[in-house]
Amino acid sequence: MAQLIFPIEEFQNRVSKVQRELQSKDWPAMLVHTPENIFYLTGYQSPGYYMYQCLIVPAHGEPKLVLRRGELANVETYSCLSLDQVVTYEDTNDPVEMTADTVKDMGIPEGSIGVETGSWFLQVRNYKKLAACLDKYSLVDGQGTVEAFRVIKSVNELAYIRQACKVTDASMQAGLDAIQVGANEDEAAAAMFSAMILAGGEYLGMEPFISSGNRSGNMHAAWGHKVIGQGETLLLEVAGAVNRYHGALMRAAYTGQPSDEIKRVSEVCIASLNAAIETIKPGVTAGEVDQACRGTIEKAGMYDLFRKRTGYSIGVAFAPDWGEGHIMSLQRDDERVLQPGMVFHIPPALRVPNQYGVGFSETLVVTETGCEILTSLPRELTIIGG
Repeated sequence: MAQLIFPIEEFQNRVSKVQRELQSKDWPAMLVHTPENIFYLTGYQSPGYYMYQCLIVPAHGEPKLVLRRGELANVETYSCLSLDQVVTYEDTNDPVEMTADTVKDMGIPEGSIGVETGSWFLQVRNYKKLAACLDKYSLVDGQGTVEAFRVIKSVNELAYIRQACKVTDASMQAGLDAIQVGANEDEAAAAMFSAMILAGGEYLGMEPFISSGNRSGNMHAAWGHKVIGQGETLLLEVAGAVNRYHGALMRAAYTGQPSDEIKRVSEVCIASLNAAIETIKPGVTAGEVDQACRGTIEKAGMYDLFRKRTGYSIGVAFAPDWGEGHIMSLQRDDERVLQPGMVFHIPPALRVPNQYGVGFSETLVVTETGCEILTSLPRELTIIGG
């Protein structure tokens, strides 16, 4: 029996919204290859998305999923699809040809079929083969069609993100508690993983990051066997995942008494995060939130240590990323308007490459009047053995 994480009506409503969008564009169908979008529309999930899979969403009627045969049990376990909505292929079959044949067998009329041109999981050669096999159809850019509905989270989705943020808090606290001079980064990473799993966390869209000393100044530095020394900054960033929904958190620490420089960059970094949080409310643009954060850093004369976006949407994720920045980011001059139910991870960090780095973040949801912080650890530089 399927273990649906949402009422079946929620999945049906999502599919209906996409179908209405297809109808408005006069597209008879769309081919969905992105695992997050397939999950969003059907509930199907598996780490086996590295093999070809495609959800065919017609403008009218039931979707069909083209899938590796070995994954069929996961369809039965997790998805709202009936088995007659699944077309399986053996490893020796050509799944792209099977997708084209299924489109024709479904009686989808000739016309423009949307495809996710930005999907990491639609290889160029497969796109070309689809175009050749569907020569009586026209493949058009449908990127963002499903994502447009994902950006605003439902009450049920928010419940999972809240749980994920509790996992994140537990993992981060364990990592901070494990830091000590003479220990290595591996021990802190192990503590983070252990606490994450014991708190109910599941496999992540991206690995945690923990780096110390000069490595803390390098973006996306994961644990690297380095022994933690006295007088070093540490930068930790981790997410929690519950039913594929993520929440993330970043914190910085220092072993010993921090210098005036480290105190100053930490203060500016926290102030920039606070400024972004204070700006967030419905009707504000993504660019205005970025300006509040980035502007604080610029006024302090530290923009060269920043030079990135302020934040990004977060929610459903499979590797290689826990974020939804491709759906929406908080960045310079972005005119997209914030709405209640949008969830963001805002991680300002100030780095001097190969010297030091500090960063502080929160995961939050836009409310009717402002925002609600979903992560809960103190927003401060953690002093170790000072």
